[in-house]
Amino acid sequence: MEEQKDKDFMDEEIRKELNHPDDSNQIYASSEKAARKPFVIHDFDPLKDREMAVFTAAKKLSEYIFIVTEKSPKKLRWSIITRLQNSSVELIEHLYRANLEQGEKRSDFQKQANVSLSLIDFYSETARCMQAITIRQTGIIARQLYEIKKMLGGWMRSKK
Repeated sequence: MEEQKDKDFMDEEIRKELNHPDDSNQIYASSEKAARKPFVIHDFDPLKDREMAVFTAAKKLSEYIFIVTEKSPKKLRWSIITRLQNSSVELIEHLYRANLEQGEKRSDFQKQANVSLSLIDFYSETARCMQAITIRQTGIIARQLYEIKKMLGGWMRSKK
């Protein structure tokens, strides 16, 4: 119950930060006077192509990182911010590679994904210390990292 409440809170905070509407119906209702229907991008998880939750969570984290670092100071944009963004993309890459492999190779890619999570944590904390992102944004990233670590840990344990 408590975890679901935290997850709902986190999703709501991310939605506010990214300025996503709660429901696609709101988009259609607000654009009734438009000449054509707006193009709506739904979440990453279409019904016919379900992914593991860890993939969806990692994609949301990466999207969030790119959005919040968009207006970071120029002096940090090519150092810590780039590393933070690259690590979030590498995390997704390692997860996909782990999903395609079996045995020891899968385990290696899962470990690399775990390292990417630790690096994202370090870079986000450093970015907060350098005032490139806010404390609130760092907290949201930390909560997402915690959820992804739990899912990745479960995936790693399930295959042993």
